[in-house]
Amino acid sequence: MPFMARRLIRSDPLQRSDLIVVLGSFRIERTLEAAALYREGWAPAIMLLRPPDLVRDRLRQQLHIRVPVYLDVQIDVLRQLGVMPSAIEPSPGVQDSTRDEAAAIAALARRRGYRRIIVVTSPYHTARAGTLFDRAAAGSVEITMRPDRYEPADPDRWWLRTPDKYDVVNEYLSRVYTLIW
Repeated sequence: MPFMARRLIRSDPLQRSDLIVVLGSFRIERTLEAAALYREGWAPAIMLLRPPDLVRDRLRQQLHIRVPVYLDVQIDVLRQLGVMPSAIEPSPGVQDSTRDEAAAIAALARRRGYRRIIVVTSPYHTARAGTLFDRAAAGSVEITMRPDRYEPADPDRWWLRTPDKYDVVNEYLSRVYTLIW
């Protein structure tokens, strides 16, 4: 059982990079990790990838209402943690999957001439996300995967804890989905 969870976690050695990328999610721990890496000097900027919002952009525009989106929360948290506003870059679009996020970031990195990026995500999501990012980058940019340090992940006892049970099972189901589509 521990092997099943451990093989989902990828943590590469940190190196100075051009950009920290926070994968889209409603987990603030990823944003906290990006802020910590920024303050530690691993990269000069953070890009926040947007998860699909609960209230779609089109609906908000159609109704002329301002409903805060999760991206607003992330930006506020980063600023509270000392990240310079000029170092925060919201993703220009919304990607529906990790594969789409990887393709978008790899293309952006090639356009900007980046050599290395740090990708921050939840611990059990790092191995699959890393594979997708490595494939999308195809050697044009070095990918450093970083599990956030704030989510309590215990691969040695994952089946006994509700957050871990959900994350491990969901990640294996996502692997199947990735293979099919």
